[in-house]
Amino acid sequence: MRTAARVERLRTRALELAPRAPGIAHALAAIGRDRVQGGGLLAGALAFRLFGALLPLALLLAVSLGYAAASDRDAAEEAADATGISEAVLLSVADSAKLSSGTRWVVLASAALALLWAAIWAARAIRAVHSIAWTGGVERMERPIPAALVLIGTIVAVAAVIGGAAAARAHLGTAGLLIAIAATAAFFGIWLGLERLLPHGDAPLRALMPGAILVAVGIQVVHLTTALFIGAKVARASATYGSLGVAFTVMAWLYIVSRIIVAGAMLNAARWERRDPRPPSPTGTSARP
Repeated sequence: MRTAARVERLRTRALELAPRAPGIAHALAAIGRDRVQGGGLLAGALAFRLFGALLPLALLLAVSLGYAAASDRDAAEEAADATGISEAVLLSVADSAKLSSGTRWVVLASAALALLWAAIWAARAIRAVHSIAWTGGVERMERPIPAALVLIGTIVAVAAVIGGAAAARAHLGTAGLLIAIAATAAFFGIWLGLERLLPHGDAPLRALMPGAILVAVGIQVVHLTTALFIGAKVARASATYGSLGVAFTVMAWLYIVSRIIVAGAMLNAARWERRDPRPPSPTGTSARP
């Protein structure tokens, strides 16, 4: 009884102090908005689309680097460090697509087309997430191919930052770890630039910064956690369960990243609505003609 009473007092005290914490009102508003708009379902759909884009991207890298003909474990490790894509993912794709040199160019062209097609759907998913967060409806994407190319460029930029941070961490020790942490600023700039192109109502650029900070910090935490703790488990999953184990692990990783992306969109929309309250567009309608 004493323990229960003490817990209840602590809970009551926490509820009393919560409104005084900086940003708690915005956080609660974002959580409420996420619950109403189905943030978990949106993140699941986005993770599926991103997974669909990751497969042809990994295949394109594997074939272009010559992994489809014969898997080179040392080369795969170097490519994983350079691109930021897990070595297990590259090896899994390479092992399942060993090709002769005569068909490699056909596979390259097919992988490029598949990547573009998957990136279009992934770009639509990201745009839908932000449109729902800001207006409650889904806006039509007018130029899907440029949007897909922007998304591919964003993925390549994030992978390049991750690869550079991984190389710095491996060769510079403690200084490299500090550089890897400082890479959060690069993630912030990349995502802020992408958010500027996504639906955000009439909010200025500065109103998009909190969500970009959340996404940047989230990607950095996920990256460091993966590099320092989970990478070995992915390799073991590949050895034990094959491609299915790698696919499950990558899907879980993508869901976490997608959850962070959805949370960033909800946070920006909730903060701006509290500063500039106005009724959102009816659910299921577009804010544009």
